[in-house]
Amino acid sequence: MKKSVVLAFALISASAVQAQPYAMPGPGYGAPAPQVAQRFPADGPAAMTQRGMEQLLDYLQNSDGDLKKLGAFLNTRVAPYFDFAYMAKAAAGNLYRHMTEEQRARLAARIKRQFLSAMVEKLGNYSSQQVKVVSQRLSPDGRTGVVSTAIRDPRGYPARMDFRFYKSKDGWKVYDVMANGQSAVVHYRRQFRQTMYCPVTRDGRGLVARPDYPQAAARR
Repeated sequence: MKKSVVLAFALISASAVQAQPYAMPGPGYGAPAPQVAQRFPADGPAAMTQRGMEQLLDYLQNSDGDLKKLGAFLNTRVAPYFDFAYMAKAAAGNLYRHMTEEQRARLAARIKRQFLSAMVEKLGNYSSQQVKVVSQRLSPDGRTGVVSTAIRDPRGYPARMDFRFYKSKDGWKVYDVMANGQSAVVHYRRQFRQTMYCPVTRDGRGLVARPDYPQAAARR
């Protein structure tokens, strides 16, 4: 699971625009099966993902192997385009509402720190894997979407990844990644249940098996 999530995180677009969300995804929105490659609208999440992949893969292919430089690249060009606050909220589930703002911020920072460190470790061993965008599915209102990608010659990496997007007022952002059907958000929820301190009873009754996807009408 760790390797799946790491590569999925690393291959997300480095050309998206960071913004506060105004339209978050609704529950039950699934990803399509991969289809024949096609030409995608330039302003959509699929084209954005492809551009970001090309930039990241180009960096890796021309890198001198300096892990500090790689970490800086990921922190400045990749990490800003994930919604860590959402990931923290989904990881904590129903317990999130009982947490203070400081605890929420610490959880989001912890998630960011952990996956960036893992990305540096795994991408330091990059060996020319190629990734192709194969399909895009948008919700009827065009405010959420799923982009499916396929990895050529995986060599142990997942053969398929689905990126879940929502459209903020300034562009698309990623709120979850599915690697061969395994959700990054679910991974962090399990981790939270095992290790994260929270000052309320953790008897399991307030947690559910799937992430708590926010409603589409939410605004910040």
